[in-house]
Amino acid sequence: RQRYVVASRIAGYRGEVSLPDFSEQYLSPLDPEAARNLLEKWFTAAYERQGIAKRLIRGSASEQVEQLWSNISRSERLSDLATNPLLLTAIALLKFNHTRLPDQRAKLYENLITLLLELWQAKRNNGIPNPVLSTSELNSARRRLEALALEMQQQPGQVREVAFERAQEWLAPGYEKQFGVDREAANERVRDLLRYLSTDSGIIREHERVYSFFHYTFQEYLAARALDSLDYRPGTEGSVAFLLARSREARWRETLLLAAGSWCNGQLWYKAGQLLEGLLGQQDVEVLLLAADLLVDVGVVDELTPMCNETTKRLRGLAALSDDWRTSAHPDPVVRNRAATLLGRLDADVDRLCRDPGQADYWAARIEPGTFSMGQDRDKTIETADGEQGVGAYDDEAPQFTYHIRHPYAIGRFPVTNQQYLTFLEALDARNTPAAQQLWELMQHQEIPYPRSWPERRRYRSGEGNHPVAGVTWYAATAFAWWAHETFLTPEQRAAGESIRLPTEAEWERAAAYPLVLPGGDPRVGRREYPWGGSVAASKSDRVESSIQANINTSGIEGTSVVGIFPHGVADCGAEELAGNVWEWCSTPKLDYPFSGEVRAESLYSGEQRESIPYVLRGGSWYDKRDFARGASRHEDKVDDSHRGHDATGLRLARLFPLP
Repeated sequence: RQRYVVASRIAGYRGEVSLPDFSEQYLSPLDPEAARNLLEKWFTAAYERQGIAKRLIRGSASEQVEQLWSNISRSERLSDLATNPLLLTAIALLKFNHTRLPDQRAKLYENLITLLLELWQAKRNNGIPNPVLSTSELNSARRRLEALALEMQQQPGQVREVAFERAQEWLAPGYEKQFGVDREAANERVRDLLRYLSTDSGIIREHERVYSFFHYTFQEYLAARALDSLDYRPGTEGSVAFLLARSREARWRETLLLAAGSWCNGQLWYKAGQLLEGLLGQQDVEVLLLAADLLVDVGVVDELTPMCNETTKRLRGLAALSDDWRTSAHPDPVVRNRAATLLGRLDADVDRLCRDPGQADYWAARIEPGTFSMGQDRDKTIETADGEQGVGAYDDEAPQFTYHIRHPYAIGRFPVTNQQYLTFLEALDARNTPAAQQLWELMQHQEIPYPRSWPERRRYRSGEGNHPVAGVTWYAATAFAWWAHETFLTPEQRAAGESIRLPTEAEWERAAAYPLVLPGGDPRVGRREYPWGGSVAASKSDRVESSIQANINTSGIEGTSVVGIFPHGVADCGAEELAGNVWEWCSTPKLDYPFSGEVRAESLYSGEQRESIPYVLRGGSWYDKRDFARGASRHEDKVDDSHRGHDATGLRLARLFPLP
């Protein structure tokens, strides 16, 4: 007996006609399957309206969709735009009318508004020898729309509708001045303009003498275009100052971004530069993130390089990715992740991580052989998600037992990232190296293991290159490790007994729960509950060092995060993200404690894999509570090739060194 209102716009349910007991929820961005489905239906409907025979419609629509989707998939910026239903429809309309597809939002809106006005002009003229609408009248109509949008945008409360009489008050003076007519004649011109535009243009609509833009984004873009008039109007503050004064108001955010994009498109980059300088001068975190969004929106503009460099420098400090992170990093992990993801979208976080496992700085510190205590007894209390004590360890963590690691090894400083995994997939797809060709043969020409978490099958989301890869099976994780072993170690290193693979469960726990050098004596001396110590901090803090140490369910991020933004959660060996973010595959099967003898690493490609045995996952993930981030916590999943991998399963490499 719950009541729902499903609407394409919510303006009608706010203000005087409010629904006080309703909460607002918003649809998620379109995924690729939904986007393609929308395009298929849109083009089918478009061809039906043209009267094409039904037997030809499906082929024509499918051909258009394939061509368009190919263009979208090749462009990160178009892929971003395609997650929005309105913008995807705009892209389809432009394609249908043979207009070149832009890859920037401001250009897209400009092309769309121009196209809709031209189509409206064609409908109004309808083959009449003496056109009803001339080009000058069309341009005049556009200026009136821009003025109307700016007036509406300036009204308090995010006004999205305007009564006819109010629109006349705003627009009539412009007609009086331009054409030298009285107010009554000017009002008639406003009435005709709004009536004709709402009938055919697809830009505005009318309901009971109330007008609104067909979509609020049209209002935001046209308001952005109208701002230039402020630069020539006596007594006004000018367009840049106008936006800076409103830069902390959420309702002006899109208008500000679209104005900057339009300025750069029109070679008015100096205005975008003035806007950026003003934003950076405010020393406000949200305004800094807005400046970064602006730079992402406008793309590469040489004249903005100094401001771009300053922005990226501040983002690194904010995200805890600079050497002075203890004093510069923001304590909220959500803000740090936003800043780090924006660095990725600006291509300013490319060289931070070593991506070559053959290099020393890819790895945490070397761990020597030794005996330590694995697991956790049931009578040992653990800290649960709600902070309570007295809950025993999970059954599969007990009993505690001693285990001896026989070989020196190191684990990767970070989990394998999307960008690193993409390099592997591209090599496997091209099969242009001996390692890739050999792996393809070992895989018996099976499907290439794309991660489940990537929205587009062959690509991760923009800005997420340094997020850990997620949604990979054990089959895919061992394939990556085999490829890294064959690709990044020299033949001499491999012949000497050095190898790269997934860590064993014991190697993982030893690295996560113990100091780099075992103190000796009791094999449990020096053990940590979590990689960083004995407890999980609260997520709210004034300093990053005392804030939550891992991306778990209380971090607020609600998804994977850029690796490296939790430097205070580092293990003693120097490995980061061992707790949270993604579960990490191990090379050993899930066996009961205590182990009977040595448990050897296994791989799908070495002939050592057992059939139908679940393999171990360690470390917890972004959606798990804190007790899964403990060094003793265990999880498992099946290796079945048809199993596409959980959305939060990733991997980290281990490197074994030969014995002296």
